[in-house]
Amino acid sequence: MNLASGPVPSATVPAAVETGGLADTLGRPLHDLRISVTDRCNFRCTYCMPKEVFGPDFAFLPRADVLTFEEIEQVSRVFVGLGVEKLRLTGAEPLVRRDLPVLVAMLAAIRRPDGAPLDLTLTTNGSTLRRHAGPLAEAGLRRVTVSLDSLDDEVFGAMNGIEFPVARVLDGIAAAVEVGLGPVKINMVVRRGINEASVLPMARWARGTGVTLRFIEFMDVATRTAGGWTRWSGPTSSSPSSTRRCRSSPSRRAIGARSRPAIGTPTGTARSG
Repeated sequence: MNLASGPVPSATVPAAVETGGLADTLGRPLHDLRISVTDRCNFRCTYCMPKEVFGPDFAFLPRADVLTFEEIEQVSRVFVGLGVEKLRLTGAEPLVRRDLPVLVAMLAAIRRPDGAPLDLTLTTNGSTLRRHAGPLAEAGLRRVTVSLDSLDDEVFGAMNGIEFPVARVLDGIAAAVEVGLGPVKINMVVRRGINEASVLPMARWARGTGVTLRFIEFMDVATRTAGGWTRWSGPTSSSPSSTRRCRSSPSRRAIGARSRPAIGTPTGTARSG
């Protein structure tokens, strides 16, 4: 990939960029970069990658169009030079990307201009976290966020689309805690009439285990067509544009940065958040 595409006209560059950093249109600094390492996932969550849409014949990105580890490292170094302090690896499901600890080690070696290490994190569905937690921690990963929508196997299986058991995700979370990938954060997408009864059990579990539980409200979105409105079928990102965090914060769009604003780019490449 070629990053030397020439200077951007100054009229389109926020003031903070011209002085060496990245900022949104209100001049607020951007410190977080979210990087999608793959558009593939082993789950078929109903609000994200429903199996009716993402079936066996679905055309995912050609391998040649997905950034290599070297390209991801190059892009990350550019952003770190512009003030980014935190890198978050996502997907769809990042742990389906082969040799991911190799990339983690490459990114963990990057230093900020002041010499400080980066805050290197990862968001996952937790299905293979037991196997990967140790190698990821050894490579330099600092924290993980796990998606878990219910402690009830029937509810969770229906939502993840493949009847994946809760126990294996909980075991992955335990593995992350064991190797020091904490504090572990849990994202729960709440859907009316589907898993809202799981809210209190999840809260009690989180309180007892010490993980940080974050509720995400599902917003059903429709698309206007010539024949009327059709139900939204879901994006290919691990951070669905149909959800938003139940808290006051700057706009996250489909990704976002908790208390800090975000900028976004296509799935399969580098994104902020």
